[in-house]
Amino acid sequence: MIEHITKRKRAFTLVEGGRTPRLNLSQCKNAFTLAEVLITLSVIGIVAALTIPSMIENHNNKAWSTAKDLWNKKLVEVTRQMNIDGVMTGVANSTEDYMNYFKKYVKVIKTCENNKLSNCYSPKMVLTGGEDVEVSSLSDASALGQKDWDTNTVGFVIADGTTVIMAYNPNCDSVDPFSEEGQNGQLGCMGMLIDVNGKKGPNKVGDDIDLKNATISTCDMKFGDKCIAASDIYPIEPINTCDDSEDKIYDDRGSTNIYCESNYWAGARKACAGNDMHLASRQDLADLGTYLYRQEDNPLGVGDRIDSLPPDRQRAKELNWATGWYYWANEPFGRNTAYDRSFYDIFCHSSNDRVVGHPSHRARCFGN
Repeated sequence: MIEHITKRKRAFTLVEGGRTPRLNLSQCKNAFTLAEVLITLSVIGIVAALTIPSMIENHNNKAWSTAKDLWNKKLVEVTRQMNIDGVMTGVANSTEDYMNYFKKYVKVIKTCENNKLSNCYSPKMVLTGGEDVEVSSLSDASALGQKDWDTNTVGFVIADGTTVIMAYNPNCDSVDPFSEEGQNGQLGCMGMLIDVNGKKGPNKVGDDIDLKNATISTCDMKFGDKCIAASDIYPIEPINTCDDSEDKIYDDRGSTNIYCESNYWAGARKACAGNDMHLASRQDLADLGTYLYRQEDNPLGVGDRIDSLPPDRQRAKELNWATGWYYWANEPFGRNTAYDRSFYDIFCHSSNDRVVGHPSHRARCFGN
């Protein structure tokens, strides 16, 4: 028992002779201070804040790219098989009719008419330039850049969550399903917006949205480097621009203009302003005359005229421009009149004396 006790290791206390135990430095362990820990965590947080969003974006881009590639391969196979089965062309007069065939080859879980596209698709989408587009404005093929198809669009959702807006061209040509064109799928019969991420963001062209045989523009149509409305303002709603009217801003001549109570010219200006556009300028109308009457070798100035020359019908149709009418220009003239330009079958004239109370003019809005 005594031997056992003597072999025990002694432990020292401060009570014993007031001595402290000798510290063996080789047995000490290193540790971080609180300040060092906080600094380290701060650095990690900063690095994470800088790198994680980029990593997430890269991951999303890769996932979207893969999903779009898979959809493209599926679409080629579907159209190839439809071509072989003879249901790609000549079977439908509208997109709605065509969907009856298309959904036999793709598992569609929901369809939406062109006036209810947001039930299937995100209400807004973003173009590559950052412009917002209301999906409700994509109700027909012309909104997808296909102005000659004369069909509506249809929205639908497929089983994997992909959302699509599609227009069909009933006049597309049939092809040999075993030719190179047929094997690659006759995509020319359809225009599509494909969102592989469904209604979830970012709903942006080039990211999760892919365009197939389609173009989206914030312009209704383009003329040179300008946007113009797709249709005329006609008939024009006249407005009151007399001295006590809030609409006087559209014609500040007030009651000195004897037609101020029924001002059709100012009504056209107000209608364009309501669409964030403006009435065509005199030069705009001269440029249109140059184009419609094929005068590129001798362009029209604002006061120039054309006699005994018909307009080009195809160009007029392309711009939905009505020949046989006068169009208001944006500039006033005198107390009661404004500039205009005529577009008739055998002449194109500019005038400066058309009274603003004239009800038979048309107007077209321009934008940037």
